[in-house]
Amino acid sequence: MEYEVVIARSALRDLEQIRAYIARDNPTAAQTFALKLLDGSESLRIFPERGGFIAERAGARFVIVSPYLVVYRIVEQSRTVRVLRFWHGARERVRMRL
Repeated sequence: MEYEVVIARSALRDLEQIRAYIARDNPTAAQTFALKLLDGSESLRIFPERGGFIAERAGARFVIVSPYLVVYRIVEQSRTVRVLRFWHGARERVRMRL
């Protein structure tokens, strides 16, 4: 049985900032990459446990959509994957607010 994927407001803000940053140089690439991040999120419907844990954030997991991390938590009771952030892999994870 698949999980439902829910994108948090914080992740939507991240997505818009990423898209806007890339769009300054290449609007087409910005749209393509934003869709790639969303596709990476939607892929968590099946086997969300595949993502690694973020040591600095209890219960948070991630999958890589290079160079970003799709940061999420699994809520087993409702079979939901809650995408919390799209976080650049070079940024310090300790600064991440969930």
